[in-house]
Amino acid sequence: IRSLLRSSHQITHLRLGGPIPRLCDFDIEIAIMKFHNNTLEELILDGCCGKIISLEIKSTRLRTLDLSGCKSLSEFQPGSHCPNLEELDLSNSSNLSLDFLKLKSLSKFCPRLKVLKLRMNTTIEEIDSADKGWNDSEHQPYLPYLEHIDIRDCPLLRHVSIRSPVLTTAEVRGCNHMQSLTVSSPVLSTLCVAWLYSLENISLDGPVLTSLDLTGCYKLSNKGMKLKCPALQSSGIRNGTNDASYGNE
Repeated sequence: IRSLLRSSHQITHLRLGGPIPRLCDFDIEIAIMKFHNNTLEELILDGCCGKIISLEIKSTRLRTLDLSGCKSLSEFQPGSHCPNLEELDLSNSSNLSLDFLKLKSLSKFCPRLKVLKLRMNTTIEEIDSADKGWNDSEHQPYLPYLEHIDIRDCPLLRHVSIRSPVLTTAEVRGCNHMQSLTVSSPVLSTLCVAWLYSLENISLDGPVLTSLDLTGCYKLSNKGMKLKCPALQSSGIRNGTNDASYGNE
């Protein structure tokens, strides 16, 4: 693989999926990123079972980076920077440091990120998309271009607060220990929050949101709901018990 990658020219899209036991940090940084840094736009290493532990990735052309299932990966080195990266998939890569997985840290690595996937992460406990000012209205999002976030099936995730001016889709289903969820976006159209067994508080600000599935959110009551969703009617709220009494503020 190393010799093939070095002998190839002008690779723009590269996928090395599945178990590749001998694939290591050196291969990614030298055989791939160094030799193809000026052309590579998409790098997919999903499910690689090699010795990828610590990576330094610098690229102005890279648009898509998929490291899902790279369970040995523990960190991105401080010099890593992909200013034009639009899609990042770190699903089921649970050895990554919690500091890197904070959206504040990701904003330094890929400030123009549009799609973030952190599904099945078994260590992350909290996600906050912005620094808080003196009041709730003073939020500067770390990832102002974020359109889609997938944090499904993260068993330890307890608190999520996502505010973005362009977020259209948020997938939060199946996080069994989540207690509070805040999502705010003027263009939010799709929100998947079913089967959040421990959810007690939900705050939504989505003027164009028309449907909401609360199936399996057994601890949630009217008291714990704050909805600013004028397009959301009671008939569009599903909670699995045929009780559509939840409403907007």
